[in-house]
Amino acid sequence: MADTKGSGPDMRISPRKRWPLGFLPMEFVDSLKRMQLASPGSILFLLILISPVVVWVLHIPESARDPFVAVAKFNAFMAISALSLNFVLATKWRMFENLFLGLDRMYRAHKALGRCSLFFMILHPLFLGISKYPDTRLILTYIFPIGPLDVTLGVLALYLFLMLLVLTVALNIPYHWWHNSHKVMGVVLVAAGLHAFWAGSDIAKYPILMVWLLVLFAAGVFSWLYMLLLFKYVARRYKVRLKKVDLIGPITEVHFKKPKGFDFLPGQYVFIRFPRFEGYKELFPFSISSDPAQGFVRLSIKRSGDYTSTKVPQLKKGDSAIVMGPYGMFGSEYLKHQRDMVWIAGGIGITPFLSMAKHESLNPTGRKILLVWVVKNKDEAFHHRELLKEAAANRKFHYILWSSQDKGRLSTKDVVDILEHEDHVRDRTVFLCGPPTMMYGISKDMHKMGIPYRRTVFEDFNMLD
Repeated sequence: MADTKGSGPDMRISPRKRWPLGFLPMEFVDSLKRMQLASPGSILFLLILISPVVVWVLHIPESARDPFVAVAKFNAFMAISALSLNFVLATKWRMFENLFLGLDRMYRAHKALGRCSLFFMILHPLFLGISKYPDTRLILTYIFPIGPLDVTLGVLALYLFLMLLVLTVALNIPYHWWHNSHKVMGVVLVAAGLHAFWAGSDIAKYPILMVWLLVLFAAGVFSWLYMLLLFKYVARRYKVRLKKVDLIGPITEVHFKKPKGFDFLPGQYVFIRFPRFEGYKELFPFSISSDPAQGFVRLSIKRSGDYTSTKVPQLKKGDSAIVMGPYGMFGSEYLKHQRDMVWIAGGIGITPFLSMAKHESLNPTGRKILLVWVVKNKDEAFHHRELLKEAAANRKFHYILWSSQDKGRLSTKDVVDILEHEDHVRDRTVFLCGPPTMMYGISKDMHKMGIPYRRTVFEDFNMLD
């Protein structure tokens, strides 16, 4: 998995490479990220996104005669629709995960739609202001919260949205602070919605448009309140007790008995909360590093931030935990593909491969699998012996530990050299798990070599990229 699972979900969100690109929907200019958006879910949500504009145009509105007003109205409808749908995408509902072919792809669409929402909200008052030129006094009410309340609500919604995005993109904050700041996003939706229904002359004029926008707005508000108040109580969860806690170098491993009805695939992950830490109410995602047949669940958690460094290591045998899941399609992709494979893990990204390697040993398929685990130095290879045992138990499974300190950064050419011929790589399905820069870089190199993106499998939960 990417940086938000296994490596510690309380990671700092660094601004060094994200500002100002973190405000831009880069998914539409990057071929690999566009591929991540390709799904039945994206098509469905795109049709719903533009539906208010279609309904508005079919009414042949008089306001559309002024091109600047028409563009302003277009952005207004797109903004309220995008904001509403964005909250629906923030849920973890199974039907949406399946439609988007994975929770990470659903979150990719969520991030892209959120960034687009910002531009719709900016362009709406911009073109309204142009249409009112040279009435400076009226134009200022679109920029500053000094006008009538219905207009002021829209201005405040825009500024609050910008402030929350700055917290995400420009400041280096812990994950749980970022997570809590996003709970306030619903206020943006409510303020923008009140502005739209109060100040929108065309919405009041056309009942069908009003009803449809109310449906979208209600879906967004319900999704926000569901995630804010109901998710932790309504979603299926399991109460477990820790059977074992091990400190292995930079890793804290927690074990608990697999609850009844908790069926997971190798390579999946869970959301978990430990009640003993009262200040941390949110659920944190971590990959499962054990196999379903083992009868227990093991999470290997790297100590990389406040929560995973200072809190998680305090866990003891007998502590309670609340688990939700499993989630993710990394494991189902592994089980579905029949080709020989290349697995490339970076650092703590080894966790899902630990589960998959054990599963391959217990259920040999005859596929040839090469696993390359990239670490900074050999001291960080906390499960090196375990993987050596899996390689000894399965002669089709070839494992290599790659120390960047000794060999430099792993490249696609290195993988080709290991397999002795480029064609041996082209014939395989490639699974990647680790830092996003590594996964995207290798995926693009593999693509240049002739491996289509559909045969490079990874899950990217990076909140900004």
